[in-house]
Amino acid sequence: MLIGIVAMISLAMLAANVLADTTATATVYCTQPSDCTQTILNLCQKNPTTWQCISGATAVLTFGTVGPKFTGTLTTAGLVANKDYALIYKPDKADRFVDWNGAGGVVIATWNGNVAGLPIDNNLGFNLPIPADWNNAPVPDYCNKNNGYDSYAHCTGAKIWIVPTSDLTSGPVLPLTTWNPTTYLFETDLVTYTMGNPTTTCVNGQCVPITCGIGLQGSPDFGSMVQGQTVQSGQATTVTNTGNVQVTPKISGANWVGDKYATLGDGYWMPVGATQWTVTDWSSVKPLTTTPTSIGTISTTATVWYQLTVPSPQPTDTYRQTITFTASC
Repeated sequence: MLIGIVAMISLAMLAANVLADTTATATVYCTQPSDCTQTILNLCQKNPTTWQCISGATAVLTFGTVGPKFTGTLTTAGLVANKDYALIYKPDKADRFVDWNGAGGVVIATWNGNVAGLPIDNNLGFNLPIPADWNNAPVPDYCNKNNGYDSYAHCTGAKIWIVPTSDLTSGPVLPLTTWNPTTYLFETDLVTYTMGNPTTTCVNGQCVPITCGIGLQGSPDFGSMVQGQTVQSGQATTVTNTGNVQVTPKISGANWVGDKYATLGDGYWMPVGATQWTVTDWSSVKPLTTTPTSIGTISTTATVWYQLTVPSPQPTDTYRQTITFTASC
């Protein structure tokens, strides 16, 4: 008993999960995707008269410029051992030398000074800087010493400091309750943080918008088969990444349906799992299901190989199945 078998491929495209725009701190020239999505901020001790960096303790804060949470790594050197410190976001008011206590800011993390490296993971729930921060406006102008002190890469943004927790309100929370600038580490640039998912990546040395997509080539056609037979016959679909970031395609399918099919009770159908697939070797073959299943994350291409097992008994007919690929980045 011969059974004509044809499988049809359909493609459902899903847009990348993009929730927010990039910010002014995105790197213009890049060598890797993280250059477009990470901010690296150096902190130093400063002379409280000239506000220039001096020899002393230092820190480097690396964090995701855009992300669902404020996450990154803080590395410090030269802090006082066994002294408790806080990493803070310190907003200013119009006169930063009078309203200096950082009211309205937030303590991002606290730790002991003998810890050189610290993971940062804080669900801030808002962007930096906050709208009420004076440094959010162009008036302060931290570029080219236009404010008399600073020559930053970014003229507006948020200040990140390191201060002893003993100078904070009990909790510890902001505002600062005392002013001991010689014990603080100050920002060397203004930064921004935006809640959401990154929307840029690095392509040919430039930060460009993320594009997400896949292309398909090859629809399996198993020809004529007999009841109870399993056939591989080199049937495959090549999945190509058509975007500029890694993509995670998922595969799913529907039941095989014959030309004579009317209802499930008439026998002119085969279950979706009669088709099996693999992207590696036949020892790891998986049955096709109606639930989208990842074929793995791909940068360029991947090949999905198929085999079909025809049930026995199975009425003679020509059967078709739709196999669907979806993509997300």
